[in-house]
Amino acid sequence: MKIESGPTAVGRQVDAFEMKVRLGCGALLGLVVGLGLCIRLWPLSTFGACLLVACSILACGFGAARYGDRFWANLRWLQ
Repeated sequence: MKIESGPTAVGRQVDAFEMKVRLGCGALLGLVVGLGLCIRLWPLSTFGACLLVACSILACGFGAARYGDRFWANLRWLQ
């Protein structure tokens, strides 16, 4: 396994394992965000809650998989 020191190269190819890790971590963030939104918007139907959680999982998973570290660096509202 090759370990790179310093910032990653811009044109570097992402292997399948890294893509799965990015997608999984983003999906976990989406689950937490979606459930938090469901609690905040409490009188929500079951269908609405499932749709909200599914959309947040897909959005965060896609963002993390596509943009990688830039996605995580731009989540200033989590701090």
